[in-house]
Amino acid sequence: MTEFLKVEKDGHILRVMLNRPERRNALSTPICHGLIDLPAQVEADMDIRCVVITGAGEGFCSGADLKERKEGDETERWDYVELVDRALLDIEKIPVPVIAAVNGHALGGGTELALGCDIRLAVKHADFGLTETGIGIIPTGSIVRLLRDGYDALNSLLTYTAGRFSAAQMLEMGFIQQVTDDVPQLMDRTDVLARQIAQNAPLALRAAKRVKRTLAAAKTDEAMAAAEAIRRTLDGTADCLEGLSAFAEKRDPVFIGR
Repeated sequence: MTEFLKVEKDGHILRVMLNRPERRNALSTPICHGLIDLPAQVEADMDIRCVVITGAGEGFCSGADLKERKEGDETERWDYVELVDRALLDIEKIPVPVIAAVNGHALGGGTELALGCDIRLAVKHADFGLTETGIGIIPTGSIVRLLRDGYDALNSLLTYTAGRFSAAQMLEMGFIQQVTDDVPQLMDRTDVLARQIAQNAPLALRAAKRVKRTLAAAKTDEAMAAAEAIRRTLDGTADCLEGLSAFAEKRDPVFIGR
């Protein structure tokens, strides 16, 4: 693993912490590689029955590292985009139940990271959002999986507005299962739930997860290919480059439709 992704085994529970607090745990290349390695690590250790994912510091995950994406040429940008896509999609390949303990901001890819988990708990000050259309791109993986999982209205609201939504709002819309008052309570609730899961039969847990993954994959793979083809038409457009520049310069973008 990488120093930017702390992984610790605690009995039958694997605890994973995105560890880049100075950037609110943005998905750097090392973090993505660490997430991609998780399914194989869990597959190889039958003693693991539950995985918990959270973030260091005040944020869960602020999504893709747009500064890293902006610095490359077209080929490098797409290599990075495809790496992030793979990391977020591969969360669903972890062969045991996965809990997201959302301890703060979960924006863009952060919302998608939570979406890839089986159960989502959040502290009340956490916020969520698919902010991509606000910088000239689209959240393909989130669109596909929200539609697949029956969140059509939530998908439209998050994708089209690029707005931020509170944990309470996401709870009301069914995306979050529990909201807590503070981070210590969040981690306590998460621990209770993880231990409840981890007391169950390991082969049965993995079989149940395999059924879920098999059914989901049948609905995901073809849709993702179509979505990626559409997203590629945005890369290199004036609006996309303006969105990335505006984000890096901390100003409002000026879109021109080209």
